[in-house]
Amino acid sequence: MVLALCGAGLPAMAQVDDDAIPESDYIVICEIDTDINSGVAVVVERAIQEAANAEAIIFIIDTPGGRVDSAIDITNAILEAPVTTIAYVRGMGAISAGALISFACDHIVMAPGTNIGASTPVMMGADGPGAVDEKSMSFIRARYRALGEEKGHNPLLGEAMVDADIAIYGVPEADGGYIIYKLENGVPVEAITARQLRGEADPTDPDEEQDIIDSIFEPFEDQVPVSLDELKDAVRQIAQNQREEDQENGAPDENDASASAVEAISLPADLELPPNAELISEPGKLLTLTSLEAQRFGLVDHVLRSEDEVVEQFGFAELKRHRVVMRWDEALFAFLTNPIISSLLVLAAMGGIYIEVRTPGFGIPGIIGFTALALLFGAHLVVGMASWVDVLLVVVGVGLIIVELFVLPGFGFIGVSGIVMILLGIYMGLTRVPIPEYTWDYERMYDALRTLGLGLTMFFAFSVLSSYFLPKSPLFRRLILADSQQESQGYMVQSEEKATVRQGMRGVATSSLRPAGRGRFDGKTFDIMTQGEFLDKGTPIEIIRIEGNRLVVAEYKQ
Repeated sequence: MVLALCGAGLPAMAQVDDDAIPESDYIVICEIDTDINSGVAVVVERAIQEAANAEAIIFIIDTPGGRVDSAIDITNAILEAPVTTIAYVRGMGAISAGALISFACDHIVMAPGTNIGASTPVMMGADGPGAVDEKSMSFIRARYRALGEEKGHNPLLGEAMVDADIAIYGVPEADGGYIIYKLENGVPVEAITARQLRGEADPTDPDEEQDIIDSIFEPFEDQVPVSLDELKDAVRQIAQNQREEDQENGAPDENDASASAVEAISLPADLELPPNAELISEPGKLLTLTSLEAQRFGLVDHVLRSEDEVVEQFGFAELKRHRVVMRWDEALFAFLTNPIISSLLVLAAMGGIYIEVRTPGFGIPGIIGFTALALLFGAHLVVGMASWVDVLLVVVGVGLIIVELFVLPGFGFIGVSGIVMILLGIYMGLTRVPIPEYTWDYERMYDALRTLGLGLTMFFAFSVLSSYFLPKSPLFRRLILADSQQESQGYMVQSEEKATVRQGMRGVATSSLRPAGRGRFDGKTFDIMTQGEFLDKGTPIEIIRIEGNRLVVAEYKQ
């Protein structure tokens, strides 16, 4: 049943929306106008699938950011797109995760008055957002650099959007482009020109090949107090000496030795940027660009006022537009993966199964419990957080508990193993990776622990309250006979065999009591039940109450 309900959402995800996909001569418009989460990643992946025969995909980006891991999933999907990808930034702009998604597109276009940047990952704590560890920061910097190099966007601008320690300067080129300088600790460490981004320099052409020393010092030729050629020769000599020394010491890699020699060189203390260098982002502040700034520094191709202008600018005005938006089922699954909603589903699942175990037969509580469990895992399966292994863990865990309750006496290793497997399956279904590595993995883990903790807390509170108030409720009275019919009130026991049974008689349980079962008194076997506790077969018991034909017993402790 759980497997069937979990899979119920999958066919719906494979369907297209009411706007039928044209066979040819069309473009896809996909709107990303909410916080970035797993549900948005599902929509983007569907848009890319539906663009298989399209001319291009235009992503309308209007987001303040969101989950970093979901943004990474989206960038991976965009990189696999078989057609041209265009990011059109409008509204509040492409902030944080939105900027990362924009960098994954072939072209970036912005509307007037919008912004892009401020993309450092943060980790939410009790005191609010805080800094992430260097490993996570390094990953995002490298991600921006890789996307920039792949799509022709200046990676130094992307790094400055992530790392506040990086300062960025720009120097105009004669052809209207900009040389972007990256400074760390006030020292220029890298420069990328618009010509390099356009791929006009061919490193495989001998005429274009430049010595690594030339590429490092060429921008500062007019500012070095000694001859630049002399400085280059000195660096080369030091590199050669280092290589010879490393070879004598058995160093296997000549490139490593050369690199270490170059890194050992200290730049002159008075080395400065060109006089006309323009500060783009100062140290201590994240880079955020307006649409005009982004255009001036070469990050965006155009500043256009509307989607129609974007379509016309890229020559798609005559093509049909296939618009992809989040469907109701995708919105529902995204809603169900919210940590608070997931906690309520955990409560409903555990509470329903708990009541079903406490009552005979299979009814509404069991249906509610298994439906909640299926919704929990179905939603996380659809958005890509859970896997069928997680579902299998829960199914096996439920099976072990059923075996423990109805087949094997007592509640021991099998039952405990079932509970552990259910909790492990739920935890793994709520996280993307079982063992966190980056900041966003820890956030998923904290969300999972918060979901489980809140759900279990509510379940225990429900269990305690239900033991006191549920037997007195009208619904429970319909399921279980709550009124007692005592002989002192004029009621007679209807069974002739039970006429000899009296309160206080002692016997032994001839089956497991869960809580109902059978017991033997004075050589006769009767149907009996406890007040709710489970007793093993062979347990000494005592009749503590007679309610009509029902014998209520408790464990007799000698």
